[in-house]
Amino acid sequence: MKRINKKGMELSINFIVILILSIVVFGFGIKILSGIFRNATEMGSMTQEEINRHLTDIMCDSSERICVAPTRIELRPYGSGYFTIGILNTYDYETTFYIGVKQSTNDEIPTINGDYWILGEDFVKINPNEQKKLGLGVLVPGGTKKGTYVLNVYVCKGDSLSSCDKDSPPDVRYGTTQKLYIVVP
Repeated sequence: MKRINKKGMELSINFIVILILSIVVFGFGIKILSGIFRNATEMGSMTQEEINRHLTDIMCDSSERICVAPTRIELRPYGSGYFTIGILNTYDYETTFYIGVKQSTNDEIPTINGDYWILGEDFVKINPNEQKKLGLGVLVPGGTKKGTYVLNVYVCKGDSLSSCDKDSPPDVRYGTTQKLYIVVP
């Protein structure tokens, strides 16, 4: 009768087990790498607008009373751009906030004749500890000279928009004046 060599059988079984484990580990490695490459291609397909929108959301998610993002945009004549104004109500009651936008009157800063911005709403009601964001659209008129143009944004609480500017009393003004810069190259 022939005897089966136990040492040879153990070696063959160990080899098969190691081979199966190696194939499983190799399969998991390929799956992980394909997931990484899939995520990388998805990130590559994001547009600059999507990235800027998310950055604006991040920049205005803060505990500041007033947040503006971005603070500087570059626009050519006939071009348009947008700012986000975030207002956080730190009072214990619902408050109506008025937003005033005025061109800077500094002699060294060029101005554009007439209003060249569009504010969707000039007032907003905000509940306690809530933040609301408003859009401010800017359209640079044709023939605008090169330079940096400045808009001052005032946020006030009170009875009307007419009292919301740089001369508003401290009990009416909410936060500090925010400066927006429009650069025309």
